[in-house]
Amino acid sequence: MGMDGAREPSNVRTAAAMVGPDTVEAARLGFHRAQPNRSARRVFTVVQLAVFGLLGWGFYAAFRADASLSGAVLRVVAYVVFAAAILWRLVAAGSLKPIRSRVASPAHWPAYTILCPLYREADVVFDLVSALERLDYPGNALQIQLLVEADDAETMAAALAAARSPNVEVVLVPKANPRTKPKALNIGLARATGAYVVVYDAEDRPHPLQLRAALAAFEDGDEKLACVQAPLVIDNAGASWIARQFAAEYAIQFSEILPLLARLKLPLPLGGSSNHFRTEALRAAGGWDPYNVCEDRSNFASKLNRFRTTAFHIPFVSQSCASAA
Repeated sequence: MGMDGAREPSNVRTAAAMVGPDTVEAARLGFHRAQPNRSARRVFTVVQLAVFGLLGWGFYAAFRADASLSGAVLRVVAYVVFAAAILWRLVAAGSLKPIRSRVASPAHWPAYTILCPLYREADVVFDLVSALERLDYPGNALQIQLLVEADDAETMAAALAAARSPNVEVVLVPKANPRTKPKALNIGLARATGAYVVVYDAEDRPHPLQLRAALAAFEDGDEKLACVQAPLVIDNAGASWIARQFAAEYAIQFSEILPLLARLKLPLPLGGSSNHFRTEALRAAGGWDPYNVCEDRSNFASKLNRFRTTAFHIPFVSQSCASAA
C-alpha cells in the first residue's frame, strides 16, 4: 500500500546489504584526496579570505565616507540584478518550445541503476518503491538501491519490507562523517552495475516513461553528453500560497530556464534528483563531493571541457511533494 501502511508484504527481507570499510572511506574522502582544490572540505582558501576581508573593508570605508550615497549605489545595483533575473526569465519564457521527449526502444536494453538515498522517510518508502516498480523498463535491466543510514532503524525496517522485487536492494550506509546525501550516493555509485545512473529522492514519483526518455536523450546525444536532467513538478501546489510560489519557481526553472540553457549549450544547475548520468562519466568526474553544501551536486562543473549536460522536455517528469504545505 502507501503511507497508511495498510498492506504488509509477506516476503519481507531480514537484512540489508553491507559495505566494506574501504568503500566507506572512498565515499567519505576519495573526492577530496583526488581533487583537494575542488572539494568543499576546505571551506575557504587564504585568497578567498583576503578578498572577503577587502570587500568588508571597502563597504565599511564607503559607508563611513558617505552613507547615503553608498546606500543609493547599493539600491541601484540590487535593482539591476533583479531586473536582469526577471529579463532572463522572460527570455526563457519567450523561447519555450514544448517538444515531447522521444522514448527509446532499443533492441538491447542497457542496465540502469537507480539510487535512492533515504533518511527518516519510513512513511513514504512504500510509495517510492511502488512508483519505481511502475517504470516502463525491463526489470532484469534495473538495479534499484535504497540507501539507508545505519542509525535509522524505522526507515530501514520500512525499506526491507518494501523491497519485494529481486532487483530492489537495501544498502546500509554506515555511520561516518560527513553525514550527507552525497556520501550515501558515492556508496551507491561504487556498487552500481548499470551503464546509466539516476538519483531519486524519497518524495519523487517518476513518470513511468522517464528512463526510456532519458535513454533516448543519451542516444540522440554524442559521447560527451554525460548528464540529462529531468524536469520536476510540485504536486501540492494548491496546499498554500507558499506552495504555489514554490511550484511556480519549479515550473520556470525546469520548463523554461533549463531547456534554454541546454539549447545554448551552457552549463546547467542540476536539481537534487531526477538527474541521469552515464556511469562511466560520473565516475571519471569523481562522483559526488560529500562535503558540498549543495547536497548532491556532482563535479561536472569542473569538467566542462569533457562533458555536457542537457535537459529533456516535458512531459516526462518527476512529481515531488517537497514544497511547503
